[in-house]
Amino acid sequence: MNRLGVEPSGTGFLDWTIDGVALCSMVPSEQRTSLFLDDDRWRESAVALLRRLLGRLPGDFDDGRVALLVCPLCGDLGCGGYSVEVVFGDDVVEWRAFGWQTDYEPFDDPEEYRFTGARFERKAYETLLGDLLSNYRA
Repeated sequence: MNRLGVEPSGTGFLDWTIDGVALCSMVPSEQRTSLFLDDDRWRESAVALLRRLLGRLPGDFDDGRVALLVCPLCGDLGCGGYSVEVVFGDDVVEWRAFGWQTDYEPFDDPEEYRFTGARFERKAYETLLGDLLSNYRA
């Protein structure tokens, strides 16, 4: 199993980490960031993202995928973002087929990225995301 976490990025955002490695470091050099910043606009986006990752809202894209990293200036999916398919099992949550996607084109080949997917223990995953959700709602 992999370990999901978050860490400060140095730019005011929190970055996703998988087994201690920042997700942003696993993608090509385009400037993309997670949705975690402590201001009103990004706070609302962070709450929606966390609810999507917990399966409480549908994905960001028509195919149900969830955007993990987006444009740091606007967060608009028209600028594109890195997304995953989130699959829930009884004891496991999987992030599958990580890759670049826009809201106006279907998802394409994920094989060019160093991060191809991860499996998380469901209870730990839901605890982390639930704690983040509580913090962003406060």
